[in-house]
Amino acid sequence: MIKKKSDWMEKAFRFLVYFFPVVLFFSYYPIIHLGSNESMNFELSLPLIYLVVFDLLSVILLIRKRLFSNLVKWWPLLLLMFFLTLSVFWSLNKLRGALTIGMLWLVCLAGFAILKLRVLFELEATKSKFYKIFFYSSVTVCVWCFLQSILDLVGVSRDGTLMCSGCTYTMFGFPHPNGFAIEPQFMGNLLLAPVIVAAWFYLKRYTELFSTKTLLLYFFIFVATLFLTFSRGAIYAFIIAMIFMTIYMIMRTKKWRAMLLWPVVILAFLFTLNMQGIMAEASKTDDTYVSGVSKAINHLSLGLIDFRQSPEVKEDEGNTDAKQKEAAIFNGYVESSTTTRVNLNDAAIEIWAKDVKTMLFGVGLGGAGEAMHIYGWTLYSKEIVQNQYFSLLLETGLVGIVLLVLAAVFAFRAIKGRENSGLIFTLLVGYGITVCFFAGLPNALHIYILPELFMAVDYSSSRRKKLVS
Repeated sequence: MIKKKSDWMEKAFRFLVYFFPVVLFFSYYPIIHLGSNESMNFELSLPLIYLVVFDLLSVILLIRKRLFSNLVKWWPLLLLMFFLTLSVFWSLNKLRGALTIGMLWLVCLAGFAILKLRVLFELEATKSKFYKIFFYSSVTVCVWCFLQSILDLVGVSRDGTLMCSGCTYTMFGFPHPNGFAIEPQFMGNLLLAPVIVAAWFYLKRYTELFSTKTLLLYFFIFVATLFLTFSRGAIYAFIIAMIFMTIYMIMRTKKWRAMLLWPVVILAFLFTLNMQGIMAEASKTDDTYVSGVSKAINHLSLGLIDFRQSPEVKEDEGNTDAKQKEAAIFNGYVESSTTTRVNLNDAAIEIWAKDVKTMLFGVGLGGAGEAMHIYGWTLYSKEIVQNQYFSLLLETGLVGIVLLVLAAVFAFRAIKGRENSGLIFTLLVGYGITVCFFAGLPNALHIYILPELFMAVDYSSSRRKKLVS
């Protein structure tokens, strides 16, 4: 009887593992609003609910299989978590800190369970099912992003498109989709994993699931959609991650096969750039194909590349109908989006350096927004540091940063030497760059869950997979 219960739970666990990446795409929609206070919103998302259910089942299985032993081996991570937990007591925003550490413990428990219970999905059939669901769901979300943009162009309300207020065509003349995330930067961030996994499978010639042509097609779709989100942080992270993977593969294989992906990246960029131009021409703004393309290039290059026409030339070349249309809100590079982040980083550093106590222990987990508001850097305490590293420095001080580095070294040693270590390191490089552009946990759970999933669902079995020689 006990065995039957265990089997049922194991099947349920595998089911939750299969669909964890799918649920992560719905990081903001649907959402349950529970109210707010002066420093934060109280909301429940599908991934958060899923995480709680996953952890509850995981705890039962871990206890049944007596896998909570040898926790001492995880001491660097536990030391960091205990310090973060203690920091809540001196946090300037104890409620936010308590909720944050609660989510962090849930994430750590999920990662621990995924790695400890990996024996439950070591079968090749399980791995195949996981990656098929992962790729199919990723393609579906990409299709939704393009459809979301089209619906916005034809005038469907935001209630129907689920677009954020800053995502519509009225911003740049063309829409940039946020999918089911709160903002395009999180949608772009979610696409990093599908992009990197597709590239890795192609380069390592894992063709048991998909042919090389299919993998290239998936890679093209993911990259094109990533560019469509127009998130500079996600795009820059993708480029740096691809450079890392390229160098890694060339050094490991002594071959230049990794360079074959770069023409696909360029084609995907040109495809999306043309789509943005076409959407700008078709939108209800006074933008044209040329202005749409030039705006996109100007914004992505931080204003360094400027092909935009002067307002006078644009008006002379427009027809009567075009002149009656409204202008888009932005005419190119939005410098304020960069300067705001830089100013918040400066605020974090200045407040952190104000005294020895803060330098060592910070203002407490969750207290960054309150600290910046108290010291007059922001008008509202809901504003946070838009950089995870500077946010942690302000909230946990040098002690927190040292413990974080110690935990990172522990993780590096755990990943190094695995068959798919190159995939995990590439993913971590991409995620490591993206958190330079935002901070927070609820909308970015994928950063902390997916690496463990790919480590556990190790498709690169040396017994069956053909490796690059």
